Amino acid sequence: MKIAVIMGGNSAEREVSLRSGKAVLKALIAEGIDAVAIDGVGSLLQQQLNQFDGVFNILHGEAGENGELAGLLTSLGINYTGCDVNGAVLSWNKDIAKTLVAHVGLNTPKSQLLTCSDNLVIDDKGPWIVKPTKEGSSVGLYYAETNKELKEMVEKALTQVDSILVESFVKGVECTVAIINDTALPVIRIEPKVGMYDYQAKYESNETQYFCPSGFDNEMENAIKQDALLAFKTLGLSGWGRIDFIIDKQGNRWFLEANTTPGMTETSLVPKAAQAIGWNFNYLVKKILATAFKDNTHV
Repeated sequence: MKIAVIMGGNSAEREVSLRSGKAVLKALIAEGIDAVAIDGVGSLLQQQLNQFDGVFNILHGEAGENGELAGLLTSLGINYTGCDVNGAVLSWNKDIAKTLVAHVGLNTPKSQLLTCSDNLVIDDKGPWIVKPTKEGSSVGLYYAETNKELKEMVEKALTQVDSILVESFVKGVECTVAIINDTALPVIRIEPKVGMYDYQAKYESNETQYFCPSGFDNEMENAIKQDALLAFKTLGLSGWGRIDFIIDKQGNRWFLEANTTPGMTETSLVPKAAQAIGWNFNYLVKKILATAFKDNTHV
């Protein structure tokens, strides 16, 4: 087999994607698979695409997660990891994703969609989370406690992106569920040292703690996993992904967002969940690659 590992690109998540891609590439080569690194969609299009048996999509951010790459590869008849165009479009836009999962009964924090700061409606006491509707890795994520801070964060965010969500902050424990080939892996509980689980806590801090086993009782663990599978199915996802939640003090489970091309760096969550069930990194990468092929027997 010859596999193109597409990474990098031009999004705000470029550096994380490169780290993920290099780890995936190293694992595939170690397993005897002929794999090559491709930096972004533009570079992929410069290749003789018929030389590849498949594409491992580890392109975080827009092109890799908004349906652009999935649409291209589908039209060319090339096997690839991750969801199809439909799943990508539904999950990439956080407002659409929240609406769909709420429709099937999952809790999701109250929010308003904004494209202009003048349209901000403050109808509760806060605090709030301000985040882009179309971004990942907690890029452009802000926290506001007062009305003044909220207005400032909204204005700041809208200088960076075209649309944002202002979401009521749910105080609780953050957790995540990785899904590989329709199987939910163990829940990971996340505890940042201080503040929220933002980009710095994910990729730059050595003090964020991850617990797997999660420490939740069996009933809660299973309920979170079932919620994750329901969200995965509702958003039309396939192959692999990760669903993020927060659990409040009353034990209510709140859907936050779906990730269709999760990180695969040394601090990423999917490898941590896989390790908890005895999968080493190389085995995990091969399991993900296998989802690119309908019969799962090529790898």
